[in-house]
Amino acid sequence: MSDITKLALADWNRGIGTVRAGQLVELGRVFFSDMPHYPTHPDFAISLHRRHGDRVRTDGASSASCHWSFGGHTGTHVDALCHVSQDGRMVDGAPVDNDLIESGACPHDAASLAPVMTRGVLFDMARLDGVDCLSPDRQLSEQDLIRAEQAAGFTLEQGDVALIRTGWSCHWGGADYIAHETPGPGIGAARWLADRGAVLVGSDTAVFEKGPVTDAAPVHRLLLLERRIPIMENLDLDALSATGATTFFFAALPLRARGATASPLRPVAVI
Repeated sequence: MSDITKLALADWNRGIGTVRAGQLVELGRVFFSDMPHYPTHPDFAISLHRRHGDRVRTDGASSASCHWSFGGHTGTHVDALCHVSQDGRMVDGAPVDNDLIESGACPHDAASLAPVMTRGVLFDMARLDGVDCLSPDRQLSEQDLIRAEQAAGFTLEQGDVALIRTGWSCHWGGADYIAHETPGPGIGAARWLADRGAVLVGSDTAVFEKGPVTDAAPVHRLLLLERRIPIMENLDLDALSATGATTFFFAALPLRARGATASPLRPVAVI
């Protein structure tokens, strides 16, 4: 990938055109030890590798350094295209080669993810339904998203980032956040987002689709493998919802990590 990424001027202008107050809203979670995480992924831990006082310079100065340990899919993150495969094939049709991914030679790992700076739109399903949080058995349909789009007064366009708020953030920090059953988009809703031109999608749940996904993850397969649309998970969309903004300038920069199937992310909205 080139060191110089050319942002589409039309996407940039469409995003900037939504800014009215110049207020930045964080859309990502704070990372902390023992934070909630999907059970198939490693947890997050941080410790001091070197402590103040371990070495003190002659002028009295000292320093500390930290060690991080966590899975790429823990906390707010974006899935790379190499995250899923189907019938032994990757997104480009090549046979699965785990050694190739791990060595950093896979062309679809997190290092290939480009910065995203464009217009974002919020499908605030919890607000639309007049509830704090959608029920865990709720599967969002294409019609649900159309209803949210119409109520908010925007039209999802080619190049947009589409965010879905279910209100599941109310469970963040507790055992219910990582539940067997969670609300999310079904395959029809995901196909509608892709057909309308979303370049990146995300939600305030641990998995961007109707859970559980213990046996299959059809939305992940459709978006990542078939339509090449990265997925963000574990977003915090409550503060954005509280502003009432449904269109905004969205910005997020993945880490350029070779061999990674996902990247930690700090996404923001500017309203």
